[in-house]
Amino acid sequence: MQYHHTQRGTLTIVVCLLLAALVAVMMWWSGQWQLAAVLILLIAVAAVFSSLTVEVSDNELRWHFGPGFWAYRVPLSEIQTVAAVRNHWWNGFGIRMGTGFRLYNVSGLDAVELRLKSSDVRRIGTDDPQGLAQALKSAAHVG
Repeated sequence: MQYHHTQRGTLTIVVCLLLAALVAVMMWWSGQWQLAAVLILLIAVAAVFSSLTVEVSDNELRWHFGPGFWAYRVPLSEIQTVAAVRNHWWNGFGIRMGTGFRLYNVSGLDAVELRLKSSDVRRIGTDDPQGLAQALKSAAHVG
């Protein structure tokens, strides 16, 4: 393993759990137990997007959210260019489609942009953009 880093999605966790607490109070006071579905959804989102782990091995880039849901892989041989970038706040968090790219992010605005040989563009959110970009450039032998 050439690179392994986990970024915590602290804001995502806090916001989801605060909203879940608010929904729980509303359920208790109003007796509207059908709100339990919203409560469960908020807790699930907090768990899934609690972190983003990125790994660079000798032959691929892998990343996954939380405890391993939604794992993704890109062969290093498919990466054409790598660059540290900064997202706009409106791109949001989670798995998002932006104009011309797909974003995977749990916190912050920093990311590493991958331009693939297929012309697809992926942005991997990270609080260590320089470290991830350098690991990818070294492992994939790209600029």
